[in-house]
Amino acid sequence: MMSTARNILLAVTTISSFSLPAFAAEEGEPLSLSVNAGFESDSNITVDAIDTTSNVGDEAFVFDGSADYKFVDDKQYGFSAGYNFYMNRHQDLDAFDMTLHGINLDGRYTVSDVDLGLAYSFNAVRLGGNSFLDMNTIRPNIGYLTAGNKVYLLGSYEYQKQKFKQTALIGRNATRNSGSIKAIYLMGKGRTITGGYTYLDHKTDQLAYAYTGHVIEISTKLPVDFMQRETTVRAGYKLQSRDYDDASLLYDTVVRSDTRHTLSASWQVPIKNGFSAKGEFEHIKSNSTYAPVDYSENIWTLTIGWEY
Repeated sequence: MMSTARNILLAVTTISSFSLPAFAAEEGEPLSLSVNAGFESDSNITVDAIDTTSNVGDEAFVFDGSADYKFVDDKQYGFSAGYNFYMNRHQDLDAFDMTLHGINLDGRYTVSDVDLGLAYSFNAVRLGGNSFLDMNTIRPNIGYLTAGNKVYLLGSYEYQKQKFKQTALIGRNATRNSGSIKAIYLMGKGRTITGGYTYLDHKTDQLAYAYTGHVIEISTKLPVDFMQRETTVRAGYKLQSRDYDDASLLYDTVVRSDTRHTLSASWQVPIKNGFSAKGEFEHIKSNSTYAPVDYSENIWTLTIGWEY
């Protein structure tokens, strides 16, 4: 959950409505609740949405919470609404403090083993105590569980409007169209391998910020027995690239091209009565012809969470 919220701050080019995931409640319960709190150590505080890199590390207190209510959830129809909140507060670099409020609506219709979905989300982001970015996202999707119940295929289209709240940033206001395909291999006993590809067309008010992008990602989830507890280990790799339309209008390079490699891993250990501890690590290597976003970054996060 923490990494999902951080993607808002970084404006990572993945296809997502950015709604924080609602944790599954016990079967039959329409209400899902989640809270997490802890500490994060970041070796290089960055805000890729505005090409800002501090080249300085810092520690932060992090907190997030979400609530989701399933109004309808049967074999044919599903509809839910949710609210999510995220904040971090840095020890020194308070200009990078972030707060996020989000709402999301999700609908599903299943016919002949095909899941047809439609999701909407709105996220309002504050950065350094000031209004920073509003995002509206609409995402239709289609999913299908193949014969043998071993592979779930998912295709999505996403339309997103990004509106920056400060006058100096309005040239970055964007309309993004994205398409993705994903395959989830169900190995049984809670084990999965997921692979996907996303294409992005990011159009901005100022041409120098416009780009096309590609994302390739693979991840796995594995249950691991540890001291008579069923813990969950996740690991993933993501390759992202951006080619800018006309960098010569703004940057100190005629052609701007970005490539980002991200390695991530987490380990979640249940404690008792819905509480759990989670450790996360993320390594980012960003290569770019534009110097401010040519950097490396390591992020460690440790949180205690509760789910209902």
